Amino acid sequence: MDSAVILAAGFASVLPLIVFSRPFRELYFFHDDWELLDGAARTNLWAWLLQPFLGESIIPVFKLLWLGAVQVFGGGYFAMICLLWATHLANCLLLGSLLARFRVPTAAIAFAVLTFGLAWSNIETLGWSIQWCSQLALLFFLAAWHWLLRIIEGRAGLGGYSLCLMASALTSSRGIISGLLLGIFLLFTAAERRQKTLLCAVSVTPTLLTTLAMVAFVGPGGHENVLSALSYAAHYFLLNPLYHLVSIPNKTVGILALCVYGFIKVGVIVWALRKTDERLRPLLLALVAFDLLNAVALGFGRYQKGISTSVSSRYQYISLLCFGPVAGMLVARSRRLLQAMLFLVWVPILAYPWNRHAPRWARWRGIEIRDRLAKVPDSDHFDPSSLTAGRARELTKLYRLH
Repeated sequence: MDSAVILAAGFASVLPLIVFSRPFRELYFFHDDWELLDGAARTNLWAWLLQPFLGESIIPVFKLLWLGAVQVFGGGYFAMICLLWATHLANCLLLGSLLARFRVPTAAIAFAVLTFGLAWSNIETLGWSIQWCSQLALLFFLAAWHWLLRIIEGRAGLGGYSLCLMASALTSSRGIISGLLLGIFLLFTAAERRQKTLLCAVSVTPTLLTTLAMVAFVGPGGHENVLSALSYAAHYFLLNPLYHLVSIPNKTVGILALCVYGFIKVGVIVWALRKTDERLRPLLLALVAFDLLNAVALGFGRYQKGISTSVSSRYQYISLLCFGPVAGMLVARSRRLLQAMLFLVWVPILAYPWNRHAPRWARWRGIEIRDRLAKVPDSDHFDPSSLTAGRARELTKLYRLH
């Protein structure tokens, strides 16, 4: 039963790509995409892989896979978008099967996978190839969690677990917290003490190594405004993912939104932790910790961008993944009729706005970019990236971009 529900919810999550394939076909290389292509074209491959990307993160695994995909797909951007959605499907299935391994109720699994998989607020993660880094980091993290459960059950898998955590950390700056998070999860499990100590050490090693590499090659970052960073983190944690999904009058990123969305989110989390079976609490605590750690990481990495960016669509992916299973526990404890009503209301809230946002996204991130690239003089910028139109045209020919 669970397997059928997971497959159905997972494949339902990729329906927006099928239904709105025409807008998605219009998308084109944008901003950081061009920076990656330019860096790869100017530098020796191995030197480029180890260079900090835009002075922010060391992500050689993502760079190698992304550039390889550009080459394999012959520069086709729609193929890159399809790759994003294929990875998204894999993440949906991994999430669903992970919840099933914890024996989460079927209704909660369906709610969690649909919330994570179908939400229109993921549009930037699913409509911009650079965001494959966050998807891959999550893919490796979920795979590592499966390996960890396998090890706790007494089977082999320490090598696969370690590799997945290291790959997650070297794919996205957000992936650095993956090992730390699973180390926290281990603290709440009933694993044998010696095994728990070993696994905790293995878990945090990738986090420590990649953090040291970041400090050595990128620098400490100069986060002198701690209060602003923590304020950004609090806004991110309390507002997401409901800010884009549930409307209130005169909605802005301010006190009213913080109170309304924060009250709902914290209330759902507290209720779930109090009412859920004790065997499921390590799972829920790990998900809440994931959301909190990601909020703190974003706070220190992005507070300079302004509080309003804390609800950016590019930051919804992890928030949706963490909130879905927790809220799903509430749904699962409801009567069958109420469950059916909740799904009938929730699924359109998640999915219907794709109808409005997909064409807008295609116009901004595709049609307008292609038009400016064709018309802007070589010496002018045509895109938010640092490249001129002339350089972008050179890269278009070099990589056969289309």
